[in-house]
Amino acid sequence: MSEKKEFWVSEEESGIRLDLFLVHRIPEHSRSRLKALIEEGGVLVNRNRLKPHHPVSSGDRVEVLIPPAPPQSPIPEPIPLDILYEDDAIIVINKPPALTVHPVRAGQGGTLVNALLHHCDQLSDGGGVLRPGIVHRLDRDTTGVMIAAKDNRSHDRLVSQFKDRTVGKEYLAVVWGVPPLNFGRLTYPIGRSDRNRIKMAVKYTDGRKAHTEYEVIERFTNCAYLRLVIKTGRTHQIRVHLSRFGYPVLGDREYGSRGAEESRRLNIYRQMLHAHRLRIAHPVSGEPMDFIAPIPADMKDLLDKLTFNHKSLNK
Repeated sequence: MSEKKEFWVSEEESGIRLDLFLVHRIPEHSRSRLKALIEEGGVLVNRNRLKPHHPVSSGDRVEVLIPPAPPQSPIPEPIPLDILYEDDAIIVINKPPALTVHPVRAGQGGTLVNALLHHCDQLSDGGGVLRPGIVHRLDRDTTGVMIAAKDNRSHDRLVSQFKDRTVGKEYLAVVWGVPPLNFGRLTYPIGRSDRNRIKMAVKYTDGRKAHTEYEVIERFTNCAYLRLVIKTGRTHQIRVHLSRFGYPVLGDREYGSRGAEESRRLNIYRQMLHAHRLRIAHPVSGEPMDFIAPIPADMKDLLDKLTFNHKSLNK
């Protein structure tokens, strides 16, 4: 939001240049920044635009409208990437857990964007200053396939594919509880939570349509291993749907309170959700492409542990 300031020129300040007057009154901004602001029309003296060198007079009213500073571009950082595919138009990576996709504020580092900037000669700018190359997102602790665009044409075409729902998205999850049916469809509408605006919730009155299909791959004693296909891409969609369904993702600290005790018992401290497969049409050639990310080590270890415990109890 722009900041508005108003000053009255004193007798002691009469006769000095307008840009120097502002330097004295707004010392947190540089002279060059204030001079540019004057030239852009952001400073009025008695409601008139003046040149930076114009002298002010005692009793003059000076109005200053300071626009918000532009976001600072993320800095390239040598963060390792698990690259599944790369060409001149796109890069596809297997995102690890505990990696935020993009900065949410200027100066923030340690994100996938910082890693991509270090690895790639260029990225699209269609996502904005803080999100170069980013076409879609995964939650910080969700692992798996992500695609980024290197140029704006590829960016726009990929965004259109996600918007038109022509992208195939398949996830794997370990959940608390065992669904009785092998297959099912979840269509709870999703919107921003009224209690916590950071979280999402099922909202029947003003939520947006959301569609998740699930298949039980394997049943364990107290947990299940699911394959999920999402037809829409709402924020936190799978986590919200499975929580409302009664079978929350293990380790989900925001939506998995009912499975918290089991998560602690199994030493799980992040949501066991993995973006396993992504199908797109290449943004330049149109060729169908199918990317698969192997499940991460912690999820594999969990599945091995659940399999062993289940077999031990059923001997």
